[in-house]
Amino acid sequence: MDQGFALYVQEQNKDVETDQVRKDFRISLTDKQYANLKLKAYQAGFKNSGDFIQSFIGDLTGWSSSGSDERDLAYQWYQRAHGMSEFYYYFHYFLFNYDYDLVMMSELLEDDEYFSEVYNEYIMEADG
Repeated sequence: MDQGFALYVQEQNKDVETDQVRKDFRISLTDKQYANLKLKAYQAGFKNSGDFIQSFIGDLTGWSSSGSDERDLAYQWYQRAHGMSEFYYYFHYFLFNYDYDLVMMSELLEDDEYFSEVYNEYIMEADG
């Protein structure tokens, strides 16, 4: 087995131990949205809509995905729907303007509180 792949599998197995219901992740749906989401989930062979959404999140984040094609399509969806907005560029400019280096940006991804602090600072500045 390739050493890089073995490390990936080991990291993924360790991450599975952190699987939990997140307190800040609640979703509000209309009756039609919920009914159609359940229908899509059942059509895809899922027992419930939560597992269906979790599968999409795996594809979107590239972690525990359904495969490379699914990851690519989720990435394309994200870029088209959200990735190339003006807001995206402004936040990157904000980070650059305040001299955030790659280490600091990596910490933003790992520390939710730090990200929230920086993001809220950005929102306050953007709103003027």
